[in-house]
Amino acid sequence: MTDRLMPQRVDLGRHSNSVMSLILSRKKEVEEGHIVNHHGYREMLGFFLPKWQRGLVWTEKQKISLLESAWKGVNIGTYTYNTADIGHPLDNLLIDGQQRMSALDAYFKDEFPVFGYKWSEITAADRREFMYSIHFASYETRSEDESYLRDYYNLMNFGGTQHQDSERA
Repeated sequence: MTDRLMPQRVDLGRHSNSVMSLILSRKKEVEEGHIVNHHGYREMLGFFLPKWQRGLVWTEKQKISLLESAWKGVNIGTYTYNTADIGHPLDNLLIDGQQRMSALDAYFKDEFPVFGYKWSEITAADRREFMYSIHFASYETRSEDESYLRDYYNLMNFGGTQHQDSERA
């Protein structure tokens, strides 16, 4: 018998608050073959995308908006990735945050300017500031259960109601 009526909290995984440089270090690990894509998944900044995840949908305007927020020090949300045994089909999967990661990747590839400057055009001091003082929080799940990861993805991506422009403050 329990004295609780409400459901238990969802286990979102282990929370970390790391700097942007960690993201690029993961990409480098994949490029150098330290993390191997054994299963032919799409790759995004050092993570692999499960086949059941939707494709890229953000516009360039949305990507720029995310980067402007990051530069201003505004929380840009979280991403979630899964770890499993090395070589397991569910290891190193990006479960949530693909659109944000895509925006970062495009910016690092000079696909658009932010505040008038592409990544390659900013100063070394600006790059250092971005890489080491701007945080991007994450959750790490540790699961070899694909249905759990699918449920997690659905929970994180289908719960809210998108705002309309007319609803802005």
